[in-house]
Amino acid sequence: MNIDVYLSKGVAYANLESYEPAKLEFEKVLKISKNNGIALFHLGNIEILSGNRARGIELFNNAIANGFDDAQVYFSLGLMHEEADSDELAIRNYSKAILKDSNRADIRIRKVRLLIKNNLLPEALQTIDELILSNPDVFEGYHLKFLVLVSQEKYDDAENVINDAMKLFPKDAAFALDKASLMITRKEYDAALKYLDSIKCDMETDQDIRHSIAMEKSRIYAYQQKMDMAISALEEAKAILIEKNEFDIEATYLLMNCYLNNEDFEKVINAAKELKKVQGEDYYVLAAYYYEPFALKQMGKLDEANNLFEESVSYFRGESLKYPNNVDSYAFRIMSLRELGKLEKALELSDYLVNVNDKLPEAHILRATVLEALGRKGEAKEERNIAASLGGLTAEISEN
Repeated sequence: MNIDVYLSKGVAYANLESYEPAKLEFEKVLKISKNNGIALFHLGNIEILSGNRARGIELFNNAIANGFDDAQVYFSLGLMHEEADSDELAIRNYSKAILKDSNRADIRIRKVRLLIKNNLLPEALQTIDELILSNPDVFEGYHLKFLVLVSQEKYDDAENVINDAMKLFPKDAAFALDKASLMITRKEYDAALKYLDSIKCDMETDQDIRHSIAMEKSRIYAYQQKMDMAISALEEAKAILIEKNEFDIEATYLLMNCYLNNEDFEKVINAAKELKKVQGEDYYVLAAYYYEPFALKQMGKLDEANNLFEESVSYFRGESLKYPNNVDSYAFRIMSLRELGKLEKALELSDYLVNVNDKLPEAHILRATVLEALGRKGEAKEERNIAASLGGLTAEISEN
């Protein structure tokens, strides 16, 4: 009749990923005490780990109703709602969890990231300040505050945050990278390059830091239109991750862009083929399915390019079905149809994209490019004006 024994045994089974035996132990608790909130909470975890999300959430709510008013149950509910893209419910549950345990930095960090995602920046800054006050030794608080202030173009305040953080963590190269990033944002390119070199010399750097330094240098060189140097920095970044047996998808994508800028189409194709081996809906992978046939077209290999564009259109259609909210798959499909000269189909799809999200500047710009190709200049101009009013680029979307 000792409930604690069954609870402990259930937790041990759960940690061993033996979910059915764990479930049996927690159910034994409920036979002794049918409204035991702790057992209901653990059963909720088992259901979620077994893929039964709805049942898990139901058990969490039952646990709360039966007295298990703990930070962890609200945090778990927040995670479930966040995973289901119910951000408002997630934020609400994270807030409840913080009230129950104000010292847990991980909960505040999850809440801050969601607030930033939803552009609730004043609320994010308030939560960050609370995080720094309650957990002054947590790195993420200062880093997140820096990012928010930079996004608000409060560069002096952002610099003060990083300077304060570097006094507390003088050996932390990640804060030094933030400082270099701020220099780049302020277009202090030469100073940023010198500072990045000093990080290598003066601070302890692991592979991740060296990779970030190389990526930041590539960004500077790209801004300065020094494409060969940008390529060299990106290749260095890629090589660093290869040492860790990791594929650098971002560096490969940026290299593909640099090669296209240099009209080195063979290298564009090779980079695209590398990216196409990656699984998932990542933007960089989607882009590769467009870039490869586009490079072939620039080389004059029209039949090969058109065949590949047809394959890409099918691929983008499949991605749209799997991930209906992924706007990029629709955009690349429109661009591929345009390259194939299937302008009516491209226009039909661009109409759909605008109807789905009429606040997206890129959707209007894409529609404008198709209308221009059809010779409908007046309508195209109207679309560009709409895009400009939404804060989008007025220039035509280019393939590079």
